[in-house]
Amino acid sequence: MLKAIYRQSRDGAGAHTGDLAEALGVSPGTATASVKRLADRGLALHRPYRGVELSAVGRQAAIAAIRRHRIVERFLSDMLGYSWNQADRLATSFEHDLPGEVEERLFQALDRPGTCPHGFPIPAPEVAEMVELPPLYDLAPGDTAVVAVPGSLAPEVVAFLDTLGLRPGVQVEVIDKHPFDGPVVLRVEGRERALGERIARQIYVKKETPCSV
Repeated sequence: MLKAIYRQSRDGAGAHTGDLAEALGVSPGTATASVKRLADRGLALHRPYRGVELSAVGRQAAIAAIRRHRIVERFLSDMLGYSWNQADRLATSFEHDLPGEVEERLFQALDRPGTCPHGFPIPAPEVAEMVELPPLYDLAPGDTAVVAVPGSLAPEVVAFLDTLGLRPGVQVEVIDKHPFDGPVVLRVEGRERALGERIARQIYVKKETPCSV
């Protein structure tokens, strides 16, 4: 729940319990009860007409939970051979019971990875805010970037992206961007691919800085 609130309230607006319930696949009543428990612990604030917001302590706890999830995903992917989307699903089943000492040892054993298997940064311990990756659609012609694919995408969307070669960690270059919410033309693994605006807003990128001569 902490992670869901954090992700849905990063634009300054509170998260709504209905949206949280949908994101977590639970009933609105269950979501409301979970929010109340967080509020009782001083981790969240639920204000009428403003939605749910995390306290400073709650935000820190949410970032720590995201860090733990991404480290566990990397362990499942790198050491046990699970695909990135399988690792995402399996990590939620035991990450909550992972002692901090074990989490740190996993991180060191994995050679201190910078990203999870999806391509998103693993936040450093006790950071105040995480780095937010922009959507692919924000890139301009000539930009190059590395792809990050969220686990919230529908399986059929992930399968479609895979046919285009758009997987976590793949480098892309924007060749053209059609106006009026038109498609983006990309170079992916040496081939030109077109991606519609709606899906291009659902995957994220780490933009690469051009090398100075």
